[in-house]
Amino acid sequence: MKRIEGYDYDVVICGGGVVGCSLACLLAKANFKVALLDRDVRADRSSQKNDSRIFAITISSKRILNKTGAWHLIPEDSISPFRRMHVWDENGDGEIRFESASICEPAMGYIIAQNFLTDALFQKINEFENIDLIKGASPKSIEKDANAICIDIDNSQELKTKLVVAADGSNSKVRQLCNINFQKHDYEQSALACVVTTEIEHSAVARQRFLSDGPLAFLPMKNPHQSGIVWSAKPERIDELLKLDKATFQNELAVAFENKLGQIKESTERNIFPLSRAQADHYVQPRLALIGDSAHTVHPLAGLGANLGILDSASLAEILIDTFNSDRDIGRLQVLRRYERWRRTENQQIMYMLDGFKYLFENKFQSVQWLRNLGLDIVDEMPIVKNAIMARAMGLKGNLPRFARNYN
Repeated sequence: MKRIEGYDYDVVICGGGVVGCSLACLLAKANFKVALLDRDVRADRSSQKNDSRIFAITISSKRILNKTGAWHLIPEDSISPFRRMHVWDENGDGEIRFESASICEPAMGYIIAQNFLTDALFQKINEFENIDLIKGASPKSIEKDANAICIDIDNSQELKTKLVVAADGSNSKVRQLCNINFQKHDYEQSALACVVTTEIEHSAVARQRFLSDGPLAFLPMKNPHQSGIVWSAKPERIDELLKLDKATFQNELAVAFENKLGQIKESTERNIFPLSRAQADHYVQPRLALIGDSAHTVHPLAGLGANLGILDSASLAEILIDTFNSDRDIGRLQVLRRYERWRRTENQQIMYMLDGFKYLFENKFQSVQWLRNLGLDIVDEMPIVKNAIMARAMGLKGNLPRFARNYN
């Protein structure tokens, strides 16, 4: 590998979330010189014992995080593997159950609070001498020429690099500076998230009940009585839930969940966020690539948002590393379009699938409800179909980057 003189970095990554940090680690292990701009000035976030921002990490995402070197740095008592999943409908008797043992896997996925995952990634980043972490910094302007891209940041530094990667979220400043349109579809729903303590143990089962105005999910955490919840509904309903006193909210939550885990004994601070589907018109320009929420957002009903972003980071890393090792220019549009074709197609398929589930389960026509529940029961009795659905959701099938294929 030859590094061209005159550049501060091979890659500048804007955004210090899980997706941007994952890419930084993968590239640093391949001997890239990387700058990571993180607009947040972090204190010790591990002290947040009950972070309501919960990730359901798939098998493929675990493999990628293992390749970054960060997975083994996550405290073991903060990782909760779940082995089964139960989905049912408020408007009928249909239900479906998944079990990882049926496809010879030890778990379907892993529930982790966001703060523990990001802390592990930052711990790993600090071990790399070829990653410069620039805290409290955001881009002010971006200028490109044929051979380089310069990014002016708000701490008065200017960085010259071969490639800028936007991993700075759905309100990406980088995307805006580069005039890339972000087509957004408002679901006219919000989601409420918190951590609850239940009377009955969750038994490592992820549960989701489809209510008339949106899904309610209980995600099992390491403590057998604790679950992260995500409740999606009309914004006015979510606002009502936010304003309830703790005891009333906990009672409403238990009733909405058919008391599957008994009484709700405790709950943390409730956070809400609006829901939308969005996709950038372009994932790439010359010397620029978008990953994660900067490129796309999806409905949280299957917990795939963060996993799609992690797959973006691994896919882009694979292409950049192969290009770098061939002594070719990693910022060329021809190179970056390979990433765009790959990930835009995969992400769009997931978007359509999630939209289909959302509108199917919110349909109030009695005939559709009857067919929907019949379909759940039929699929539940078809192991081949059920296992295929499960394998795809777990990240074991599809056009996967090599970092997601195995642990070697």
